[in-house]
Amino acid sequence: MWHWHGDWNSGDLLSMSVMMLLVWLPLLLLIAFAMRSLIAPAPGPGRTASAEEEARRAYARGEIDRDRFLQVMRDLQEHAPPPR
Repeated sequence: MWHWHGDWNSGDLLSMSVMMLLVWLPLLLLIAFAMRSLIAPAPGPGRTASAEEEARRAYARGEIDRDRFLQVMRDLQEHAPPPR
């Protein structure tokens, strides 16, 4: 049971340390994750390549042929969201 008379042995210190970690570590990780998501900029057009740019790169690397490239570009232009 608990030793309230002041005798601390290594088992008591170890169990108390583990309990402190179980309480504080998730809390600190949650705070760090929240701060990171608030501070990190949201991905925007300058940060990620558009689908058209990805198709151009794939065509330039030879991953897709001309017909497939033209089909992808047509599909993207037909199904593009309206401008804001």
